[in-house]
Amino acid sequence: MLITGAASGMGACFARRFADRGDAVGCIDASPAVLELAAEIDAAGGSAHAVLADVTDPAAVEAAAAELEDRLGPASAAVLAAGVKASATPIAELESADWDRVVGVNLNGVFLTMKAAIAQLRRAGGGSIVVISSAAGLAAGPGYAAYYAAKHGTIGLMRTAANELAADSIRVNAVCPGWVDTPMFDAEAVDMGWDRERAIREFAGDHLIKRLIEPDEIADAVLWLASPQSSMVTGVALPVDGGALTGAFNK
Repeated sequence: MLITGAASGMGACFARRFADRGDAVGCIDASPAVLELAAEIDAAGGSAHAVLADVTDPAAVEAAAAELEDRLGPASAAVLAAGVKASATPIAELESADWDRVVGVNLNGVFLTMKAAIAQLRRAGGGSIVVISSAAGLAAGPGYAAYYAAKHGTIGLMRTAANELAADSIRVNAVCPGWVDTPMFDAEAVDMGWDRERAIREFAGDHLIKRLIEPDEIADAVLWLASPQSSMVTGVALPVDGGALTGAFNK
């Protein structure tokens, strides 16, 4: 099992959940907190190994994947969850460096880690890749051009991979969350100049089910897509968004 973006938020939740079901969990993140997570999982009786790596660096990704394979064996599942947020900026005012940062992690990073995972899944005889996209990968609005473009791109990448890898018994799907209660959500509230209570009220209002999504609710979908219970599911972009996309015209 290989998980990127595992240091906090949804990625850390995924790592804990897979470890709880008995998987050996390989974690990749640029934050040293990922080392603490692996130690926590080991202390609780699970099996985890973490590597510090920048998912936008091809050599670092290749080295991290190789270290995890040496330690844990070839991964039979990969969850590509590394991501960064963007600030609301019109395209005409968006700096190239900000575009590159968001697209670099949220799209290029998915490509690089998917490529590394494919080699391992082939050696393992097949398995499942789950890309963490976003409801923003299935819709768009003003202001967040780099984020929308990157998340739409991950859907196209996932569908291409599903076509290419089915013959290798590798299924590829995406989960598209709405507003999830994570540190990234809190950072977005700060950017908006809102306290947490207002942010919950405003953002959860996008959902038909008027609350934030819990990381474990995204993990439920991820674990299902990585399991034999979804053995005939591939090429799917699955919204777990509290009905946000369905209710978009209610505003």
